[in-house]
Amino acid sequence: MEIISQLSGIVVPVFICVAFGVLWAKVGTPFDTGLITSLVYNIGVPCLIVATFQKVTLDPDAMAEIALASLACYVSFTLLAYLLIRALRLETASYLPALMFPLTGSMGLPVSYFAFGDPGLALAIVYFAIGTIGSFTIGSAIAEGKFSLRGVFRIPVLYAVAIALAMQLTGLRMPEWIFNTVDLLGGMVIPAQLVALGFSLLQLRVGGMARSAFLGVFRLAMGVAVGFFIADLFDLTGAARAIVIIQSAMPVAVSSYLFAEKFNRQPAEVAGMVVVSTAVSFVTLPFLLLLVL
Repeated sequence: MEIISQLSGIVVPVFICVAFGVLWAKVGTPFDTGLITSLVYNIGVPCLIVATFQKVTLDPDAMAEIALASLACYVSFTLLAYLLIRALRLETASYLPALMFPLTGSMGLPVSYFAFGDPGLALAIVYFAIGTIGSFTIGSAIAEGKFSLRGVFRIPVLYAVAIALAMQLTGLRMPEWIFNTVDLLGGMVIPAQLVALGFSLLQLRVGGMARSAFLGVFRLAMGVAVGFFIADLFDLTGAARAIVIIQSAMPVAVSSYLFAEKFNRQPAEVAGMVVVSTAVSFVTLPFLLLLVL
């Protein structure tokens, strides 16, 4: 009964928040996804990163280890996904970004937080930050067909990570009034992302379901396999091991659909990958947590 209670405390709040978003879409109440996403990624997420690393002090070696493990996961995703895409003779620009970058923010952060508290959230943020920077630079470049270095410096997460690193390395802390403000703004991220995820799932224009379903399930299976392999390779233990596996096993990120739609890269099929992988992950997530908790 204790493990059921523990699992419920992790997954039920996530499911309920997503369900609110689905219900919102069903009712037809206006919901400005673009505004919410912009608010979360430009203000909420940077504040969450800085506030979390004021609350939690990570050993520099532990932070470097989780960062390297996270990077190794993304490199593995890229290589395995590219091989599959080539084998199936699919368009790299359409499908590679969706398979490279899992939903480490909207789902990965709340699951990590409910499972391991602020220390787990701090570790998950490292994984998430690397993926976010990669997604909005490399992922966007693959979908668009060209790379712009200028775009790197327009990612607010990059500056939040720099501030967080400086705080961790120097021991400096924000005054209480600044911390309270930043912490308050960062608090919007998890609920807003989950509700927006639920709303988005019903708004996506889905197509090519056979291929979408296969690629979506492949994304989940690849994530689990890579997560366990990299965790063992880096000899990770405890929360660090669990976070790498959980973040790796997340479904296709909604941002991949946004890139596909913006650059006309099979948006209907990428939308199908998002919907299928997210739906399946709701079933597989409790079993995955049983393996890592």
